[in-house]
Amino acid sequence: MSIVEQKGRLSGSTIRLYRKGQAGDGAGVSAQAGTVGGVKAANQVVLAALALGGCVDLLFYGKAPGISVLLFVGLVLGALFWYARREQARIAWRNLWLLVPLFFFAAMVAVRDSDMLTTLNICAVAGLLLLVVGFFAEGRVEQLGLLGYPLALARAAKGLLVQPRPLAADIRKSAVTNRSGIRRAGEIVRGILLAVPLLLLFTFLLSSADSVFQGYVNKVFQARFLDDAPEVGFRLGIILLAAWMAAGALLYGAGRRNRASSISSGAATAKLTARSRGLGFVEAGLVLGLVNTLFAAFSWIQFTVLFSGQAARTMGFEEYREYVRRGFGELLVVAVLTMILILGLRRAVRRVTEDQERNLKVLNSIMIVLALVMLVSAFERMVVWEGIQFYINTTTRIVVRTFIVWLGLLFGWLFLTGLLRRDRFAIGAFIALLGFLATINIVNPDADVAAYNIGRNDELSTRYLYLLSDDAIPALAAGLQTVDYPQRNELREYLRYRLHDMERDESVQDWPSFNLARLQARETLARLRDAGEILP
Repeated sequence: MSIVEQKGRLSGSTIRLYRKGQAGDGAGVSAQAGTVGGVKAANQVVLAALALGGCVDLLFYGKAPGISVLLFVGLVLGALFWYARREQARIAWRNLWLLVPLFFFAAMVAVRDSDMLTTLNICAVAGLLLLVVGFFAEGRVEQLGLLGYPLALARAAKGLLVQPRPLAADIRKSAVTNRSGIRRAGEIVRGILLAVPLLLLFTFLLSSADSVFQGYVNKVFQARFLDDAPEVGFRLGIILLAAWMAAGALLYGAGRRNRASSISSGAATAKLTARSRGLGFVEAGLVLGLVNTLFAAFSWIQFTVLFSGQAARTMGFEEYREYVRRGFGELLVVAVLTMILILGLRRAVRRVTEDQERNLKVLNSIMIVLALVMLVSAFERMVVWEGIQFYINTTTRIVVRTFIVWLGLLFGWLFLTGLLRRDRFAIGAFIALLGFLATINIVNPDADVAAYNIGRNDELSTRYLYLLSDDAIPALAAGLQTVDYPQRNELREYLRYRLHDMERDESVQDWPSFNLARLQARETLARLRDAGEILP
């Protein structure tokens, strides 16, 4: 090979050669680690990853989650697009619709203050970010099966941990074998040793000349560095771990090839394998037929007793109260198990004839309709329970009510895909999950609970209201004008302590912890204090 050809091969961005290692989840090593282009490209990835690791410390350490989540997601995606453009990597634009729910849930962390919503939103952000990284260059998200989603998340998480290994090994090898680098390090050490005595001398002289400067110097020398060493080490470890995973996201996301398609094809292969062996038509038909018979009998009772109003007319108050209270939880569990049963039988039944397949579709459709009846019954019981005396609304009940609605929509999608295209159920389930999480964010359960319970003035459960997050503060503040005096005095005292705690909580004071609900709550309580509604 000529010298010109060799130079031409070395002039490109040799970081692409890491893809050989990526194809084996980090098993390979770059063949040109020692080249100038490869070291430069690797250093750029390392610097970008360290910058993201530093942002993790800046935005999250010792701070409550807030707008920091949205900013960090933007930084990660910006770095991913930068790396893809630098490497001239192909971007699977058809999968970038995932950015819409990703940014929505990241933004909701800065809008809602409920611990439950914050946890769910952060989990959604983490999962969606892994999917974006995993399907950034290849694959089709909508072709994944039900098992394809957890497998895709696991593979992407593994890629974040494994992909930087060849890069780190090559950088270490380059550093050891690079004589100019070793010589440069020696020069830096010698320069520091020579500078220390001069720095001490000049510091002494300047301190003697300026008292303000002397004050700053005294603070520096009086700092107890060893006392902070454990925390500094811990934070440095977090930064390095975050940088490692950020490098893995860049290398795996923009450098991967044919991974998503392998996931999809693997799921399809698993489906065919499952259908080639397992239960026969008779076993599956018996299971579906017997369960449908049971569900049909139960549904008949719902129509004749609950929906018709017979239970309310014939049962005593306590008996009816217990009847509707117990029902919705059990029915919800049954509906979920029914969906699992239908999906499980789809995968477990071996190949059947066209007539048998048609009969199974009919039995599955009947079961779905009966399951929808149960969901309607569960929802009806919750509505009835809310109208009963001494009812106190809770966040959990609002979440369950929303879950019932989305589960009903998912059953409808299961019905359609069972008749038309089974392979499209998984993407519908994924969208339903995102829709459920988005709905409870929009509903704002804590605020709704506070407004409802305060509206029932004679049944105010102050003990429960005090467990709500800052999302509920505006509703609680508005309730000062409507509740009776005993509860009003308790509420005023509670809001006073709540404002006091807000002003003392250092974890929410910095700008990365900005949260709209916390800001509105603090401003609302401050106005009440200024107006004399609550004591200072």
